[in-house]
Amino acid sequence: MVLRGRAGHNTWVLSLKPHSVAVSLNDTTVAAWDRGGRLYSMVRDGATWRRGLSGEVLEKRQDGPAHRRRRLLPEAADRVVDEAASFAVAVRADMVSPAWVWDSPLESVVLREADALLDLNGRFDAGAARRDAERFARLYRPVGILPPDQYLSLVLQATEGCSFNTCTFCDLYHDRYRVRSPEEFKAHVGSVLDYLGESVHLRSRGIFLGSANALAVPMSTLVPVFETLVEEVDAIRRGVFAFVDGFTGTRKTAGDYRLLGHLGLRRVYVGLESGHDPLLAFARKPGRAADAIDTVRCIKTAGVQVGVIVMTGLGGTRFAAAHLVDTVAALNAMDLGAGDLLYFSDLVEVPGTPYPALAAAADILPLDADARQTQQRAIRAGLRFQGPPPQMATYDVGEFIY
Repeated sequence: MVLRGRAGHNTWVLSLKPHSVAVSLNDTTVAAWDRGGRLYSMVRDGATWRRGLSGEVLEKRQDGPAHRRRRLLPEAADRVVDEAASFAVAVRADMVSPAWVWDSPLESVVLREADALLDLNGRFDAGAARRDAERFARLYRPVGILPPDQYLSLVLQATEGCSFNTCTFCDLYHDRYRVRSPEEFKAHVGSVLDYLGESVHLRSRGIFLGSANALAVPMSTLVPVFETLVEEVDAIRRGVFAFVDGFTGTRKTAGDYRLLGHLGLRRVYVGLESGHDPLLAFARKPGRAADAIDTVRCIKTAGVQVGVIVMTGLGGTRFAAAHLVDTVAALNAMDLGAGDLLYFSDLVEVPGTPYPALAAAADILPLDADARQTQQRAIRAGLRFQGPPPQMATYDVGEFIY
């Protein structure tokens, strides 16, 4: 429901949705909160801020042709949250002023809902946001990364850390790998749902089963995990999504994936990275391209969709040609089609990870942005599909916060 009103020179637009509330002032400033009152985003003066449950705030600015992005330090994040809270207080104050005029008559129940939500939003200031982030940190281990189509899914962590954690380019998983018992997982689910309250409605695209390689868990533990999701979480109706690595995925049969599909599994994401085995070995990613091919084909045989991730720029100039040829061959062997996803993710050389030093020692020159785009286009041009193709998109890991 969209509500419009005016007070003096100010024109306010309130959008009330089942999962969120958004407020716009004079088409210059927009802020949005979930139904639990937690700030989600704000737009003003060419800048966009997006806040995650973790308390991180991502800022993006568009300055002419330039695009800038940064994660705010806590003090700057506090200022954004406080500004949004003041924004909600201001519109609520205007709504009760004698000068306020609604564009259309509204029922009292709608006015009470709008007033209650704005009151909730106004109380989510920097202090409340910090306390909320501290509570989040007690419930979750760090959420390393999600596929872009899963940013608004509900993350529930059946595992912590990564089951192998050897990839030289990765700096996402610092925790020791651990599998939660079915009893621990059920308690985790209950605590997360209690923490989120009404905020869960904004994060109900589905359930993302964390962490890095959740489907590596043996079926004897994984099946009770899925049964808990069926029993406890409404979002199960939109499906369960998870990562698995190619060499781990081969340990499950099509029958295993089919059973998980009956319990709600809708898509499995497989990090191929490259179809060139020597490059995988250089990056210290376990397994071979053939493992990823077998895993993808097995999952698809079970009637479950897949999302495959390729890294552009991995291996720089030295591996570029072989990376291109062998990655095209691997993708063409996977029988990808409608309902599947194919992501292209640029290599990001993170300081402190082994990759930059290893590449320098091997005299490997990085590919610049134009060369990475050229590589992506060349891979796409080499793909052949039997029927409708998978959806293809760029996967920018810098866009992620949870």
